[in-house]
Amino acid sequence: MLLDAPTLAAVGALGLGAAVIGGLGGFGTGVILAAALAPLIGVKALVPVLAVAGVIINAGRFWFYRAHIDRAALTAMLAAALPFLVLGAWLYSVLDARVIGSILGLAVMGSVPLRRLLRRRAAVLRAPGLAAGAAVFGFSSGIATGTGVIQVSLLLSAGLTGPAVLATDALSTIVLDLCKAALFQRFDLLDAEAAATGAVIGFATLPGSALAAWLSTRIGAKLHVLFMETLILLGGASMLWHAWR
Repeated sequence: MLLDAPTLAAVGALGLGAAVIGGLGGFGTGVILAAALAPLIGVKALVPVLAVAGVIINAGRFWFYRAHIDRAALTAMLAAALPFLVLGAWLYSVLDARVIGSILGLAVMGSVPLRRLLRRRAAVLRAPGLAAGAAVFGFSSGIATGTGVIQVSLLLSAGLTGPAVLATDALSTIVLDLCKAALFQRFDLLDAEAAATGAVIGFATLPGSALAAWLSTRIGAKLHVLFMETLILLGGASMLWHAWR
């Protein structure tokens, strides 16, 4: 997947814009990127490219909140998620592009009601429940994008709050995305050009995240979420349309 310079610049601008929009709502950067990138790079390349971008996107967030990481929760998440991540990534590598596009589109659209459902559940997860949820998250992360809402909801349900959620989620995602990138390279789904595209997107999001933090103090929180959910639903529908066109 070799993009020319103007297209690569457009992809970088897309990454910056997605970071601003995602930062305003607190979620959704990955699913917005996936929906917008599908026509440019094809659905088969989406998750590998976004795995590279995700490492960079989350590195800045982790650095800022690194003092608040919950090591016990991180260990539990990764121990349960990594084996199922391998299974999901392998399944992604053998599926047809149309099937992948359908899975991604449905996963993106499903993240909106899933987020609302998980936010309403106030039960505190014990270690077995956290491990079971992490296994589901690991598998879904290997085969789709936009699944970060699952991990955040699991950490919140396990009793983490504020900066601890942000730090633990960021480092867990970095480890999982590094493993995904290695697996996709092994499965011949991630070449040098795809990795470069992911890096451009990742670095482009950094100033966008800072701008989002500034804008978030000037727009109502409910409007943020409604705006984000509308974009995500439209993006998921667009991915389904491109997959079956």
